[in-house]
Amino acid sequence: MQVAGKRALVTGGGTGVGFGCARRLLEHGAEVLIVGRRDDVLEEALGRLQAVVPEGKASFQACDITNEEDVQAAVAAAAGDAGLDILVANAGSGYPGPILDAPIDAWQFCCELNIVGTAMCIKHAGLSMKDHGGGSIITISSVAGSKVEKWMAAYSTSKAGLEMLTRCAAVELAPFQIRVNCIAPGYIVTEVTEEHFSEEFRADLVTRTPLGRPGAPEEIGDAVLYFASDTGKWVTGQVLGVCGGLIIPQGDDFEELNRMMYGDEVMDACIGPKA
Repeated sequence: MQVAGKRALVTGGGTGVGFGCARRLLEHGAEVLIVGRRDDVLEEALGRLQAVVPEGKASFQACDITNEEDVQAAVAAAAGDAGLDILVANAGSGYPGPILDAPIDAWQFCCELNIVGTAMCIKHAGLSMKDHGGGSIITISSVAGSKVEKWMAAYSTSKAGLEMLTRCAAVELAPFQIRVNCIAPGYIVTEVTEEHFSEEFRADLVTRTPLGRPGAPEEIGDAVLYFASDTGKWVTGQVLGVCGGLIIPQGDDFEELNRMMYGDEVMDACIGPKA
């Protein structure tokens, strides 16, 4: 993928999906600035990046994407005099809880971070790219942005809004040769999922994923490479599910009905013996 020498900014780049995206970009020769709110996390992440790609050009800077001045400073640092080429707007979070119980703070938190903060990143990255001939912006959503996840209304709504923001930005920025696309991950193994998801919950997510396994952060990074490179130069305004098929609408499992109608021999030949 042709990203060598390009300047990239990855928000939320110290952990999880953001780290995986930064790693892939660095491995393919991009100059990468990772940003986040905690210096200690970023410093540790930078060390891991340098261990994997010793010859790579990577750095970190503290940045709260809900603070516009922080965003401006991060874009300026990543862009230098030559302008920013790639933005991976990954920073985001959620707030689980039922609609009838969720406080206003839950809605404000999700929307401010996932929509408003990302909008500020798009704004200032876009200004830099506009002045330097174009670029690629990749936002990170979730399968929850397009399918209902019960008890996750604030998070899901904010991610759906993020996907519409992506489409709006794609249309507005297209005249400046700035492409804006979105990736919707499924179940990705990260520090957060390993710490907060129970073993039973993780197993259920795998069961609901057609490809039968969780993803790795670097697999989101692979999709970022496509959008960021010239390989995706005629693609904009798209939301790509990188989720092992979790985003596919699925109905009931009619294995039992098929066994009743066609017999075990036919079904065993197709899918194996009944568990």
